[in-house]
Parts: sequence; structure tokens; C-alpha cells
Amino acid sequence: MNFLPMIIVFPLIMAIIMNLLHGKEKAVKYLTFATAIVLIALPFIGEYGYYYFSGHGVVDGWISGIAYLYNPAKQAVIITLSLIASLVLITGMGEKLKNNMFVTLSLMGFASISAIVLADDIFNLYVFFEIISIVQAGLVFLSGTEEAYKAGLRYMIIGSVAAALMLLGITFLLASTGTLNISDMKHHLLTDNPMVYGGLLLLIVGLAYGSGLPPFHNIKADLYARSKGFISAMLQTYSKFVLVGLMLIILKLFNGLSYFSSAHAVLIALGVLAMVFGVVMALLQSDYKKLLAYHAISQGGYVATGLALGTPLGIVAGIFHAINHVIYKSALFLGAYIVSCKRGSNLHKLGGLLPLMPYVAFMVLCAKLAISGVPPFNGFQSKWMLAEAAMQVNMPEIAIIMIIVSIGTFVSMMKAFYLIYLKPVDEETLKEYQGKEVPKLAVFSLFVLTALCIIIGLDPSLITNYLWDYAREIGVNYRLK
Repeated sequence: MNFLPMIIVFPLIMAIIMNLLHGKEKAVKYLTFATAIVLIALPFIGEYGYYYFSGHGVVDGWISGIAYLYNPAKQAVIITLSLIASLVLITGMGEKLKNNMFVTLSLMGFASISAIVLADDIFNLYVFFEIISIVQAGLVFLSGTEEAYKAGLRYMIIGSVAAALMLLGITFLLASTGTLNISDMKHHLLTDNPMVYGGLLLLIVGLAYGSGLPPFHNIKADLYARSKGFISAMLQTYSKFVLVGLMLIILKLFNGLSYFSSAHAVLIALGVLAMVFGVVMALLQSDYKKLLAYHAISQGGYVATGLALGTPLGIVAGIFHAINHVIYKSALFLGAYIVSCKRGSNLHKLGGLLPLMPYVAFMVLCAKLAISGVPPFNGFQSKWMLAEAAMQVNMPEIAIIMIIVSIGTFVSMMKAFYLIYLKPVDEETLKEYQGKEVPKLAVFSLFVLTALCIIIGLDPSLITNYLWDYAREIGVNYRLK
């Protein structure tokens, strides 16, 4: 029996149960811990291949109903998602907020991203795309500040337009092909049809909104910056895997078709713009969480650029960097959360934390080196592959931009590290620091993520071996220039 649907069904059921436990904090905590453990096991209970819901399947040569596709590449993404979700849930157990709503929304987000990654019918993908937009706004609202409410509301308002455009694009594709199933749709997109162009363009609009690519980068960065640090870790994970899920579908449908060359250029341009704009804005920030938020945008640009190249190497590098990114960026947001428990996130008001928490400083430093692409950490491995992929298609300028952006990332990260941990402070400030406790659950989660940055950096094949077969299936070996 194939238990693949449990990846989506189990967190949805638990989200409903958690919502019914309002005011029962002890029950919520115990159940949250148990749920976090089960999430880690979920990616291993499904069988590879297609799964059709409710007895649907191939009818008269067409695939009918809700369909999921599970393979090693998608398993690698969901394993990473389940790990981040589990660690964030465990970290949130020590925070005083509406725990049942935090857990409910987090589980709904986990189910939605899993469905987007697994979906082989495009309308089911759209339904969960809408759900994840609402979930992200809800998680931001939990911060309870005026800025958080504004950020979440702005995201929902703009999302209502972007999602409607994406649905219109799906309608165009349905009208052109007569099916919503992605595998069937692929075989009916070979004709030159203006409606197909419109569908592709509007899918790219949805992709940009869901993942935080330009022109939606500012509202996404604001979403990360206004949330609590451990929630930001979850939000940026959602965004990167929305990017991966939608890009893989676009590549599966259109990659290799003659009229896709213009879309290649658009997607690559969006990725490069996100890389450059994100790191420039990060260099200008005095708020640590905003700095991290704009780096999340920048690193998303790396992922989008690699996937947009459309070659097997580019696809592997893009997915691999997305996985690496959510690991070290979650570590950095958890580090910011730990720091904010001491004295907020204004870099000019921080300093002198190294003697008080040297172990945290070391782990955060490792994550900062990973995001900067310094060996032997995981970020170096995926950035190196991305540069190789760009060179493979005769686009050395992209590889050069990636290197320059990495240098900018390193500069801003080391500046922040100095201001937080090394900058001298007076005795009165040190005493104030000492009176505030470091959240132990966040330190545990930070340790796990830092260890992964090192382990994957030393042996990238632990991830890349999962990715090559699917990348060869949907990738195209050709030169863009």
C-alpha cells in the first residue's frame, strides 16, 4: 500500500486537531513534539512513481483527477522541508505566543509546500499555492506588531492579484490543451498557440510572487523581516520550495520547445536581478533581520538562475542550492532570534555577545561562511555547480556576477558578525545581556543545521545523487548563446 498521500493528509489532520486545542498549552506542546518527530518520517513512507487520488487514473488515454509524482529529487526536497519544519516547531515550543495557531499554520504550510512539490496536475498546485499565501500572512500576524500586520496584509492584497493572474494562465493552458494534468499537458503544447504564450507568462507572474523574485522582492523581504526569527526560517523555506516546485513544472512543460527561448531570458534576468538587488539592499541595512531578509531574496536569485538555464547541471545546481540555502538561512534566522532575545535586531545597539555565547557565535559564523560560498561549507558546493552550469552554456558573465554577489554577501555577513559579537560594549550593557536567557531549543536547532552545513559541504553527493535522474529527464542539453 502506498502511503504517499499521508505527506499531505497527516499535517492537515494535525492542523485541525491543533486548532481545536485552544487554551490547552500543555497538550499542544506534547502533541507538537510528537508531530515534529512524525514529520521527519513522512518522506520515507511513500513509493516512487505516480499516485492517483480516489481511484482516478488513465481514462481513455487521459489522466483524470488529482495526481502526484514522487521521485528521488522530490524526496530530497521534502526531507529538507520536513527537517526545517520539525526544528521550527520544536523551537516555537519555547516561545510565548498563540502556540496552537503557530503549529496549525506551520502544518498547513508544510502540507501546502509538499503538495506543490508533488503535484502533477496544475489546478491542485494552484489550490495549495493560494493556501500557502494565506498561511504566510497568518504566521507574520502572530508577531503581533503593527509592522507585521501591515506586511502580512500587503502580501495578501498583492497576492490576490498575482494568484488571479496565475489562475488565468492555467485557464489559458487548459483551453489550449484540454487537460489540467501536467504530464498530459506536455504532449499538447507543441503547437504554436498565442494562448500558450499567455499561460506561460502568467505562470511566471505567480512564480515571481510566490518566491519573492522581482518585482515582488520587497514585499517578500518585508514579510521575513517583520516575523519572529524562527518563523522567518520557515517562511523563507516555503518561498524557496515554491520556487523549485513551480520552476520544475515550467521546465517540464516548456523546456526544449522553440518558443521557450524568450522565457529563458526572462527567468534568467529575474534571477540575476534578485541576486544583485538583494545583496545591494542587504549591504545598506542597519536592522539584522532586514539584512538577512534581503540575502534570502539574493540567494533565491541563485536558485532561479540555475533552474532557468534548463540544463541538467543547471537544474541539479538550482535544486541543490535551494536545499543548501534553506539550511544555512534557517540557521541564520535562528541565530537572529537568539540575538533578539538578548537585545533586539538593531545592529547599532548590539555588540559584545561573543563572551556570553561563544558556541552560538561559532555556529552562526559557520552559517555566514556557508551563505558566502566559503569552502568547505555546503554553500560553496552549490555555488560552484551554479557557476559551472553558467559556463557550460557559454554565459561566463553570470558566473562572474555570482562571484561578485558572493563577495558582497561575505562583506555584509562579516560586518554583521563584528557588530553583533565582537564590537566592544560598556559594562552596563553586558550586565543587561547577562540577565536574559538564551532559548535552548533554538540553540539545539541551530546546532543541527550548522552540522548539516558542514556534512553536506564535505560530501555533496548526499544530496546531488538524488537529483540527477529527474534533472536529465526535464533538462535540455543546449547552448543559449
